[in-house]
Amino acid sequence: MHIHSEGLIEVLEGKKRLSSGINFKELPKLTTEENGQDFSGTLTINQSPKGFGVTVLRDEKGLHSDSNFTLFPIDTINLSSIDGTVVPEVKINLATEHPYFNFHAGLGTNKQLESSKNALITLPFSFLQKNANCVHNGIMLAVYDGEQILNTVFQISSETCAYYKFDYIALHEAKLNQDESKTLIAENHGSSEAKITPINSLYSSYGIKTKVFADSDNFIAENVSLYGLIDENIHYSSACQTRKGPYPLCNQMLLPSYSLAKSLAGTLGVSLVENNYGSVSKLSVAETVEQCNGKKWQDVSLEDLSDMATGNFINPTFDLDEAGLKQTGFVFDKLTDAEKINLACSVYPRKSKSGTRFVYHTSDTYILGKALNEFLANNTEVEDYYAELLSPFLKNLGMSYAIEASLRTEDEIKQPYTGWGMYLLRDDLKKLSTFIHEQKEDQSEKFSFLKDALKRPNDALIAIPGANIFYNNGFWLRKYNKGTFGCKEDTWVPFMSGFGGITLAFLPNNMTYYYFSDGYTFAWDSAVFASNEIKPFCTTK
Repeated sequence: MHIHSEGLIEVLEGKKRLSSGINFKELPKLTTEENGQDFSGTLTINQSPKGFGVTVLRDEKGLHSDSNFTLFPIDTINLSSIDGTVVPEVKINLATEHPYFNFHAGLGTNKQLESSKNALITLPFSFLQKNANCVHNGIMLAVYDGEQILNTVFQISSETCAYYKFDYIALHEAKLNQDESKTLIAENHGSSEAKITPINSLYSSYGIKTKVFADSDNFIAENVSLYGLIDENIHYSSACQTRKGPYPLCNQMLLPSYSLAKSLAGTLGVSLVENNYGSVSKLSVAETVEQCNGKKWQDVSLEDLSDMATGNFINPTFDLDEAGLKQTGFVFDKLTDAEKINLACSVYPRKSKSGTRFVYHTSDTYILGKALNEFLANNTEVEDYYAELLSPFLKNLGMSYAIEASLRTEDEIKQPYTGWGMYLLRDDLKKLSTFIHEQKEDQSEKFSFLKDALKRPNDALIAIPGANIFYNNGFWLRKYNKGTFGCKEDTWVPFMSGFGGITLAFLPNNMTYYYFSDGYTFAWDSAVFASNEIKPFCTTK
C-alpha cells in the first residue's frame, strides 16, 4: 500500500498523518522542471520520529532490533540549495553516536511543486552498518515553502547487504535555520547528471536475443542494485531498482566496495607507495609489522599477503577459513587496531611454504594495509597510505567524494581496513574502468604491482580450480581456454569481486562489465560472451 502523491505533500506540510509507504515512481508527477528557491543553512532533525515502520525481510545474523530505529543517526545536516541542486556539507559520516548505523547524504534536488509555490526537496541518504560494509539506501523528502521546512520523511527500500534487509519509513519534525554564510558548492560529489545510455539498448542494437547481464535468470531482480557495461566513453547502465520503484537519483546511490577494496586499496595502495618510495612488495612481514614477528611470518612478503598465499591457514578448501568464526570475529567484533592486528597475526598456523598456495583471508589484506602504514611512518614523511596517497590519487582521477571514505579502527590509530569498507558512486566505475584499461596498455614502470595483476600471469595461484579462476596481487583472474572466443591463445580476464554478489570485470576489448547485487550470485559468463559479440576480443584468430 502506498500513499497518494497529494497525501504525501500534506504529510510533509504537517496537515496529515503518515499512513503508508511511498512509491518512488510517483515522485516525478509532483514537481515541475522549475527549480525551487535557493537556500543555505542547517536542517535540524528531531531524532525521535513522530512515527516509523520497519519490515524485516532478511536477517541471517540476528542483527535486527527495533531500538536501532527509535533514534535517527544524526540530528543536523548543513545544506545548500543552488540552482535546484541540494548539497550536504558532510557526505559520509562514519562516526555517528548511533549504536548501529553511520550515515550518508548525497547530492539532491529542489524542484517546484505542481500547482504550489512550495518546492520538494529530494535527498539521497543511506544507513551504513558500523564496522561493516552494508549500505541501506533511501530517499529523504521535505517541502520547502521559501522560508522553512517542517517535516522530513525518510524511506529505505533497497540495500546492498546480503544478510540484513528491511523496508523502513519514518516521519520526523524538522527546522531549517537559514544562514547564507554556510553556502556549499557541489564539489567532488560525482556527477548528478552523468551521461548514461540504458543498457537495454544493447539488446536491440546488437541483436542479443536473451538476457545476458544481471537481468538474466541467474539473478533475482530485487537482489540487484545496479549493473552496467562500460565501452570506453559510453556507459551503459541499468536503473537503480528498489522494492518501491526506481531510485530517483541513481547516480547518487551509494555502492559498497566489500572486497573490491582488496584490489582498490590493497593493490593500488602498494603501487602508489612503490611509485613514490621504491619497491616494498618483497619486504618481510615480520620485519615490517611488529605484531607479526613470529617465525611463521619470517619468509612471508607483502606480495604474499596480497596473493593470499602466506602459508598460514587452517583449511585450504575455498572460503572455509574466511567463513569460519575466527575470521568473522576479526571482521565484525574486533574494533581497535590492536585487536585486529593481534588476531590477524596469530589466528592461523603455518601449513605450507609461503607463496605457493592460495587461501583467502580478509585479515591478510588488513595486515597489508598495516604494513604499508608502518613502512611509510618509518621511512617517509607520510603516515597514512589511504588518506595521503590513495584518496588524493583517486580524486585526481575525477572520482567522487565517496571514494575518500574508508572504514577505520575505532582508536587513535584509525587504521584503514584495506580489505573492505570503501564506497563508490556509479560514475566512479567509469573513471576506474578508464584507469585500469590504460594501465593494461601502459609500458612505463609506474604501477608495476597493479600491472602484474592485470596481465597474463606467470605466477598467479589457482584459486577455484573448477572455474578456472586464479588470484594474483589482489586481483582475481578468469582463464578462458584458447578457442573459447576463436582466439589462438588463452584469454585472461582480471576482475574484482565483492561479498554477496559484486563483480567488476575488465575485458580484453577495453570494456568493463559490472554488477552490484546481494543474492550471493556470481554469474557473468553470458555478459563476457555478449561483450565479445559486440566487440571481438581477438583481432587475429
